Amino acid sequence: MQLFGSDRVAKVMDKLNFEEGEVITHSWITKSLERAQTKVEQNNFSIRKKQLEYDDVLSNQRDVIYERRRHALSGDQLRSDIYDMLEDLVETEVEQVYKTDDFEELYERILRFLAIDIELEPDEMKQMSEDELIDHIIEKAFDAYRKKEEMIAQPLFEVIKNIEESDAEEKPERVQVIFTDGMRRIPVVVDVEDALENEGSEVVRALERTAVLSTIDTKWMEHLRELDAVKGGIGLRSFAQKDPLLEYKREAFDMFMQLIEELNRETISMIWKAIPEMQADQQLQQAQEQKAKVDINKAKTEHSDSTNMGFSGGNAQQNGNSKSNGHQQRSDEKPQPVTVEKEPGRNDYVKVQNMNSGEVADIKWKKAKRMIEKDGWMLIEK
Repeated sequence: MQLFGSDRVAKVMDKLNFEEGEVITHSWITKSLERAQTKVEQNNFSIRKKQLEYDDVLSNQRDVIYERRRHALSGDQLRSDIYDMLEDLVETEVEQVYKTDDFEELYERILRFLAIDIELEPDEMKQMSEDELIDHIIEKAFDAYRKKEEMIAQPLFEVIKNIEESDAEEKPERVQVIFTDGMRRIPVVVDVEDALENEGSEVVRALERTAVLSTIDTKWMEHLRELDAVKGGIGLRSFAQKDPLLEYKREAFDMFMQLIEELNRETISMIWKAIPEMQADQQLQQAQEQKAKVDINKAKTEHSDSTNMGFSGGNAQQNGNSKSNGHQQRSDEKPQPVTVEKEPGRNDYVKVQNMNSGEVADIKWKKAKRMIEKDGWMLIEK
């Protein structure tokens, strides 16, 4: 009655001076209460209706996201969803590059997101139509993914097969495989029976499910928090003579389209780039061994080409023996750079010689070092 009752009823109640707890049976009071109750219900209905309109925006988005999540949980249409996400990602990137005409950036972004080489130069991309370029990138991505699936499935199938054939009394029904995309560790649970039936392909299917579910869960929660923040302040748009509901629908749609784009990009990137951690360690070890082998060969080459200065190994003894036998180094032989053991001070004077002209100069080491590295000089005396 204080909010929705009339002022006339309040004045009448004051004049009659009723005592506390006294029963009031007058028809005026009854009708006033009925009218106030009607206004209360109408106001509450209006609030619920407006809230429902806001909730319908989120409900439509929730249907799309939850449908993807159900496909990932059940496995139905999951591959189809992944291929659709790949096509959407490639189409978005190609459309963007045709607007900016920066085809080198397209090559780098495809390499960053999918870890594949599209084997096209920027000039070749410019000569292709937009649809041809999209089809080419998708075909390369599918080929790379099929090869990766074979590379992952076979070794893990052998491991699971050995577990199943072992004499252990309690054999695991599920095994966990740790994947990595170079930035994060992704634990994937694989059903042993399914992996044996499809010869290890279940490992890749489990990776796909995990990638879709983890990305959706993370991004969807962030999206809900952002929508709540927008909804909390959208009512202020009414001061600018704008309908808050229409503004909320517009912003929610833009945010949802951005969410879908991020879901596609992160999910596809995780699936295409992730490999089992043990294989990643092997690749890293092979790369380090290859690098170490190159460094050793380079060091041997520099050692064999250097003079005795700064070294006390076999070459120095060999040079000493050659001098004792009277075999002098040919004067017309092109001198080689000398690698010294201890670097002179910046302001120490050293003697350097130009390898092409034979010119000799006494200069400070800070200037001589730059000449040795860039201009073809060598250190002959420090």
